Amino acid sequence: MKQEYNQILSDLQKKIYHPIYFLFGDEAHYIDKVVDYIDAHALNESEKAFNQQVLYGKDVDAMQIVESAARLPMMSNYQVVIIKEAQQVKSFSDLASYFARPTPSTILVIAYKHQNPDKRKTIFKDLIASKYSVAMESKAIRDYEVSKWISSYASLEKLKISSKGIEMLAEFLGPDIAKIVNELDKLKLILGEGVEITEADIERNIGASKDYNIFEFTKALGERNTEKTFRILQYFEANPKNLILPVALGTINAFYHKLYLSKFAGNMADRDFGALLKIHPFIAKDYKVYANRYNVQQIEAAFEIIGEYDLKSKGLGNKSASAPELLKEMTYKIYAL
Repeated sequence: MKQEYNQILSDLQKKIYHPIYFLFGDEAHYIDKVVDYIDAHALNESEKAFNQQVLYGKDVDAMQIVESAARLPMMSNYQVVIIKEAQQVKSFSDLASYFARPTPSTILVIAYKHQNPDKRKTIFKDLIASKYSVAMESKAIRDYEVSKWISSYASLEKLKISSKGIEMLAEFLGPDIAKIVNELDKLKLILGEGVEITEADIERNIGASKDYNIFEFTKALGERNTEKTFRILQYFEANPKNLILPVALGTINAFYHKLYLSKFAGNMADRDFGALLKIHPFIAKDYKVYANRYNVQQIEAAFEIIGEYDLKSKGLGNKSASAPELLKEMTYKIYAL
């Protein structure tokens, strides 16, 4: 049966356990939280020695998992078997017989991260619907949902952050929940409990010192800040693993699409314009400023350049250039408009 994260955590805190936890989806944060809670709290320290196993999908096949899960606990009511990176399990469908009749004293936790299973397949369809399992889909948040998520998290954690500060965090960090949580935890440690987090705190501790990302890069393009733009390009050259070019180009294309709409916003109120772009009015105001640095022809030409490099990023017309090199070439062309 499908459950939301809050319900699962509430039941776990009440020590209500189920034979199978199937945790899947693009967003690792909630999957990790459930796994970590079960790992830490389902058994006490003396029980863990004989009754808790952590296995990795790339190292085991379905039969090894069944053998581990079928064991009975020793001097404990439960045993816990955690399968991390379960999407890499060989012959996952061979687990069907165990899923149909799981061992009641085993808590089998399946962490199927960074992707969604094919729910059309019988194995996944039955597992999600099973009376023995709790299934949680951890969905990635979209760019326009980041601010709302940060606001909710801040409220839950009793953090005081201004609306502008929340927008800055969203713009700096993007939709990476784990990174957002880590950065907010860092701010809480630096500033102390109950202290209001200001825009200056965010700029000083996150904006200036964090790893560069594609959101900062688009902001630099919008400002036509060549110094910052090429500083970020240097960062990507030194850290190529942090640049997934097709994804980055999608973000840059979306940025110029917002600029294009901004050219026709006229006297539209920031609130209304923000609703049109699906972003906060504070950020919508910035897009109007960025748009003043481009004319319509330049934006349309930028779309063509981005399209050209999207094809190159997929190997068409490009034999050897790396992702950072392609991004740098594209940037030169945009600045030359």
